[in-house]
Amino acid sequence: MRRAGRLAKCVAALGAAMIYLCVASPATAQLRIVTYNTATGQNPGTQTARPETSIILQAIGAELKAGISKPIDVLLLQEQFSMQVTTQSFVDMLNGIYGAGVYARSTINGSTSDPQARAGRPGLVYNTQTVQLVSEIAFGNVGTNDGLDGNPAQQPRSTMRYQLRPIGYDSSADFYAYDSHYKSDTGTDNNNRRLVEAQAIRTNSDALGEGTHAIYVGDYNIQSSSQAMYQHLLSAGPGQAFDPINSPGSWTSNSNFTSIHTQSPSNSTQFSGQTIGGVDDRFDFQLMTGEMLDNEGLSYIPGTYRAFGNNGTHGCCNNSIADGTGAAPAVLDALTKASDHLPVVADYQLPAIMGVQVAAMPTTVTLGASISVGITISNIANVVAVNGADELDYTLSVSGDLFGGATGIDFAIGGGNVHQVGLNTATPGMKSGVITVSSSSQGAAHALQTFPVSFEVLAPFLAADFNEDGFVDGADLTTWKTSFGLASGATKATGDANLDGAVDGADYLTWQRQFNAAGSAAVSSTVPEPAAGVMLVAGFALLFQRRRSHR
Repeated sequence: MRRAGRLAKCVAALGAAMIYLCVASPATAQLRIVTYNTATGQNPGTQTARPETSIILQAIGAELKAGISKPIDVLLLQEQFSMQVTTQSFVDMLNGIYGAGVYARSTINGSTSDPQARAGRPGLVYNTQTVQLVSEIAFGNVGTNDGLDGNPAQQPRSTMRYQLRPIGYDSSADFYAYDSHYKSDTGTDNNNRRLVEAQAIRTNSDALGEGTHAIYVGDYNIQSSSQAMYQHLLSAGPGQAFDPINSPGSWTSNSNFTSIHTQSPSNSTQFSGQTIGGVDDRFDFQLMTGEMLDNEGLSYIPGTYRAFGNNGTHGCCNNSIADGTGAAPAVLDALTKASDHLPVVADYQLPAIMGVQVAAMPTTVTLGASISVGITISNIANVVAVNGADELDYTLSVSGDLFGGATGIDFAIGGGNVHQVGLNTATPGMKSGVITVSSSSQGAAHALQTFPVSFEVLAPFLAADFNEDGFVDGADLTTWKTSFGLASGATKATGDANLDGAVDGADYLTWQRQFNAAGSAAVSSTVPEPAAGVMLVAGFALLFQRRRSHR
C-alpha cells in the first residue's frame, strides 16, 4: 500500500501574532463514480445524449446514499460515437445543470471494428472541480477475428484507461479507471473475444504494480460469474479485481439478483435500436482492486454500490424498471427512455488532508517562565459526510529548544485536536527549534509539515545584575565592592542598583535581597552573610566619611 503524501514545508518569520497555517487546496473529499452504457452507439442517427438523460444525471447527483449526496465526479460511458460529439453532449448537459465549465471530457477516440462506429467507444466525463484527468490511453487488439480459425481473437473496440487525480491531492492519491464495452452475445466465439480483452486489461493493470488503485467498469455482456473473462479479471496478481458486493452466480433472469440487474429497463421500444425485454441481466459493473476495499486512503464506501433506480421492487423478471419504486416516477420513466441499460453508481472515500495550525508565538519570553504553544492538527478534507474521507493518523514531534510531542487520530468534520509544545526558557538568549507533524494515513495530502520557530529568552529586570548575565551572584558583588564609594558617574554597570548616581550601601542591600530571592548558593567567603553585610555597609560608610573629614 502506498503511504507517501504531499510534503508541505511552512516557513515564516515569527511575530507576536504570527500564526502558521498549512492547508490544502479545497477538494470535495469523496467521489461519486458512475458507469453508464447510454445506447448512443446503436443507431447512426443518434449521436447525442437523449433529453431524458438530464433527469437521470441530476437525480444521481441528488440521491442520498450512506449519508452522501453529491453531483457526479466521474462518469464513464459506453457506446459513444466520438468524444467530440457524443461525449461532449453529456458535458453540455451536466454543465447545463451545474454551471458552465464545471465538467469536461476525455479526448481520445479509441479504435472500433465497426466502420460506422456503431459499436460505440468508451468515453469519460469528469467534474473539473473535484477531479483532474492526468492521462488517457486506448489499448487492445481491435478487430473482428473470433479466434476460431487459430488466429488471435480480437476485441471489438479499444479499452480506455484513464488516470485520475482528486483535486487537492498529489500523485499518491491517483487512481485508474478501465472503461470497456465487451463483445455481446453468447457462444465460444464471443467468449473468446471477451476473454482477450480481459487479458489485455489485466496485463496492463498488473504492470502498474502492487498498491495500484483501479476500477474496472463497463458493459461486460455476460450472464454469469463463471464466464472466462470475468474469472480472468478476478485472478491473482497485482491488478486482481474484486466485486465490492461479492455477488457471484448465474445472474440472468435470476430473482436472487433482481436488485443488481442493469439491462434492460424497458420492455417496450422507446427509441430506435433499443434492446428491450425488461430488467433481467447484470451486464454493467464496477469491479476494483483490493486497494479500493481496505478502508484506507482511497477506498470504496460499503453500501453505496447500486444499479441506479433499481431496489428490486419492479419484480423479476422482464419487467420495466418503471414498475418499481427505486426512484421518483419521473426518473424511472426517464430510465426507460434514455438507454437500454441502468447506470451503476458507487461512492468512494478519499485520503485525509492534514491541516496544521501553530498558535501565535511570542517573540520574547521571560527567563524561567512556563510557556507553551498550542498546535491544532485537523483532518480538513472537505466532506459532505464523515465517511467521505479516511481518518488522519498523525505524529507530532519537536527538536531544538522545544519539548513535547503527541500522536493522534482525527476524522473529517472533527474540528481537530490541540496539543501543547513547550518552550525551553531555562537560560537566556536566542532559541530555535522545529515542529514536525507527519501522517501515516495512506495517500494523505500535506502528510509532512515542518515549522521552524525562534524566540528570545530574556532575564527579568534585576537591578543588582550589574554584568547583565541574567543572574545576581558573586560577580555582581565584586563589581559593587570595586566601585563602592563612587559618588559621581555611577551606573548600573559600576554597581549603582538604584540608579541614584552613587554606589553605596543601599545598592548592596538591593544585591543582597535579589541574591537571596534567586535561591542561589553562597557566593564563597567573599560574599558576606546578611548580618555581616550590614556591618560591612556601615564600615564602608564610616571609612568613607573619615576620608572626607581628613581632607
